[in-house]
Amino acid sequence: MTESKPPQNDRETLHAGRIAAWRTAAVRSSYVAAVFISLVALLLLWDFSGRLVKDPLDSDAYRQLRGQLAGSQDDTALRETIRAEDVRLRENYFRQRRFTQTGGWLALAGALVLLISIKAAATLQRKLPSPSPAEPPHDRETRRSNAARWAVAGLGVVLVGAGVLLNSTIRTELGSATAAGSKSGPPVAPAVDQSAVGPAPAAAAPAGAPPSAPPAAPPSAPPTAPPAAEEMAANWPRFRGPGGLGIAPAADLPTAWDAESGEGIRWKTPVPMPGNSSPIIWGDRLFLTGADEQRRVVLCYDAAEGKQLWETEIPATPESGGKVPELSEDTGFAASTPATDGRKVYAIFANGDLAAVDFEGKVVWTRGLGIPKNAYGHASSLAMWRDRVIIQFDQAAPKDQLSKLIALDAATGETAWSTPRDVANSWPSPIVIDHEGSEQIITCADPFVIAYNPADGKEIWRCKCLRQDVGPSPTYADGILYVASEFPQMTAIRPSGTGDITESDKYVLWIAEDNLPDTCSPLATAKHVYVMASFGYLTCYDAKSGKLLWEWESDDSFTSSPTLVGDLVYVFGLETCAVISPGGEKAETVGKGNLGEECVTSPAVHGGRMFIRGKEHLFCIGKK
Repeated sequence: MTESKPPQNDRETLHAGRIAAWRTAAVRSSYVAAVFISLVALLLLWDFSGRLVKDPLDSDAYRQLRGQLAGSQDDTALRETIRAEDVRLRENYFRQRRFTQTGGWLALAGALVLLISIKAAATLQRKLPSPSPAEPPHDRETRRSNAARWAVAGLGVVLVGAGVLLNSTIRTELGSATAAGSKSGPPVAPAVDQSAVGPAPAAAAPAGAPPSAPPAAPPSAPPTAPPAAEEMAANWPRFRGPGGLGIAPAADLPTAWDAESGEGIRWKTPVPMPGNSSPIIWGDRLFLTGADEQRRVVLCYDAAEGKQLWETEIPATPESGGKVPELSEDTGFAASTPATDGRKVYAIFANGDLAAVDFEGKVVWTRGLGIPKNAYGHASSLAMWRDRVIIQFDQAAPKDQLSKLIALDAATGETAWSTPRDVANSWPSPIVIDHEGSEQIITCADPFVIAYNPADGKEIWRCKCLRQDVGPSPTYADGILYVASEFPQMTAIRPSGTGDITESDKYVLWIAEDNLPDTCSPLATAKHVYVMASFGYLTCYDAKSGKLLWEWESDDSFTSSPTLVGDLVYVFGLETCAVISPGGEKAETVGKGNLGEECVTSPAVHGGRMFIRGKEHLFCIGKK
């Protein structure tokens, strides 16, 4: 007995019914997706209306608590309340950032569902062509299909534009990301013959004037060989001195100074261009950088008298194309501190342009790395290894694969090697260490601390212990590396491993979680580690065990990294300066200073004097 087949008309009816059902499902899906996108957008706008746009600590309640503390320094309960409020504000800040990121991805997923549903509904609405001969009808289906395509394309453009607008309007800023990190050697005369460097020009360039023609060549050319370690140790050649450690030998520095009365100030001179870079010193020359939207300059001063010797403008490279990078005002266009090898000064700016300038103010070479995709602006300072300039050029997100560590030939600016990095944009400065005969470049960024071989740029080891916006630079003392960021922890690492050492108790020695910095770099000795939190806590940890030993407190805010001179710690806040005598059980304030203007930079120490850049002036602190 054979099964009878349904008539042709019935099969067509069934097929048409299925098509209609699928089309109805597609239309309903598009409605659901549209409602979903609208709800996500409303939630994002609601969250944005109450979020912290600038500083996580920009809260009236928090400022009132800090104001109360100024008159009640011994109120322990109030201090605990302030600390709890600080943690709450910062956790809320990062929760809002995660909320925005999650909402963006959900909106994108909803948009994809909406586009697919609209496309499916438009396709399923088409009628099958009639096989019987007839007059050619008006091609309504083609018009509908074209209209649907244009509608989908238009919706896509609107969604992309909305995403760009959303990202540009709710980008949060965590304040200055000025990098930190270095050490100083003995303040004695450098080994290099200063007469070989060449005499200073007779007259200084007027502030704000275009650079004049370079002076005549010195009688003898400066040395071309890389400087010896003793030369580097005798100067302050990079951010926080040689090694990036922020340590100088004992010096007879004042413990009190005042810019208005002149007490403890040897000289004070205006700086003609804005910038958050810190001073560096070689011999009797002090160097700074400055920049705004139009100009980028390297400045040279006489360290003994404060006289400006020259100002050299750095031309824009084809890679930057004269474009102005997007950045935070707190970072600025000249946040990176330059470096020197006693032959030339090397400077990098927020637009990714890098230049080498000789000691007479002549541009030797320039390189364009391209404008970095950095949330707050590029702020990582330069480091030197032998005859190479080291640049930590982190940007965007790890998936974008744009971050890299670069070594340039100091003589020519040519690339010696370039190593890709799977990290996010960051602001720390690299340091070069010699650990048990192994030279390593140490870098920090979300989420890894990574060590590289300075000869070829190959990775040696890595440790996953960082997260979010990483600003503090690493530091090294007595065979141990210390890295910190406000979230999640400070980590002590023995840099002897290879590969991924994250889970190794042999190399990861201890972690700490209290009063961590978001900008200031750690300061370490063989016995102690000091960290300066932006909200005014200097905390001392035992270097071997990680035990918290004591806290020193201030009602000021801090972005400048602490500096150890002999056995005293100098800390510069936005409004105040303090000299601290650190002990094993407590710290004592032994002196205070006043610059009379805001300070966000870190000092340089050389020749028994301390040099610090304020918002408008360069200061030399020393006994007259």
